[in-house]
Amino acid sequence: MNNQDEQQFANKISQVLNQSTDNLSPGIRTRLQAARQEALVHQKTQLTGLSLAGVGHFTSDVILPQVRKLVALLALAVGVVGTYYWNSFQQAAENEEIDSALLSDELPINAYLDHGFSAWLEHSSQSSPE
Repeated sequence: MNNQDEQQFANKISQVLNQSTDNLSPGIRTRLQAARQEALVHQKTQLTGLSLAGVGHFTSDVILPQVRKLVALLALAVGVVGTYYWNSFQQAAENEEIDSALLSDELPINAYLDHGFSAWLEHSSQSSPE
């Protein structure tokens, strides 16, 4: 519908409504006229302020779901990073225990250079109860 068709349609509706008001009692017509005037005053005050028509719907329909997805992804990223750091701290604590045990023993330096010794350490640290 173009603007001219809309105007013609509005005029037809107005004519039908005007014909229907002739059948109403004077009291009802007076109340309808007062309500119409109040609506027109309300419309004029709405037009004087800043009108952001459609922004509320745009915000709630388009932006808000995107923000929700962003918050969910951010929470997931924080969880992944937190888990990574937690695991690295746990691994550091385990390495600290192994280093302390190795340093407190009186092993010859050749034991540390032996490749079989490092395999034995790896095996013993995995099989030892915590």
